[in-house]
Amino acid sequence: MAIYTKNGDKGFTRLADGNGVSKSDLRIDAIGDIDELNSYLGLLNTQLSDSLNAKVLGIQTSLFVLGAHVASDSTEFLGNMKLIELHDIVALEGLIDEMDEVLIPMRVFILPGGHETIALAQVCRTVCRRAERSLIRWVQAEEKEEAYQISIAYLNRLSDYLFMMCRYLHHSLGIPEIPWNSGR
Repeated sequence: MAIYTKNGDKGFTRLADGNGVSKSDLRIDAIGDIDELNSYLGLLNTQLSDSLNAKVLGIQTSLFVLGAHVASDSTEFLGNMKLIELHDIVALEGLIDEMDEVLIPMRVFILPGGHETIALAQVCRTVCRRAERSLIRWVQAEEKEEAYQISIAYLNRLSDYLFMMCRYLHHSLGIPEIPWNSGR
């Protein structure tokens, strides 16, 4: 398979099922933002403990599946690859609850930073929020709400998980959280 086809030089690309679309299509935005999130999670994973690393690898796999579904409507291409399901959200909620058990309750807004790994996890969180918004725009434009409702909820919960991971990393690395001073 050739790496460069020159087809994209004119602003068009092909989806996984071979259908051509403009690179400015909302679908391409969603695919790109999901891919960017997955890439940032891969970078974050180079800095995490083995236990967190394994959890993030599972999340990356789920994001690849989501990207594949957004990139194709073809059951022939997708085969029996199942889109994100409710149990995936429940699993994220379990991970959030595990971290929450060891943390003191949050009483103020927290600024991103304090440590390179924590700051990178915050970047992952914000890219996740963007991927969620992009997916929502495409889903609404294509009237695919029913098919992607759980995937949208998954991305929403994933951003919560990443926020809690930041708090957990502050705790486990012994780095104080940076409270936001509103000036009031």
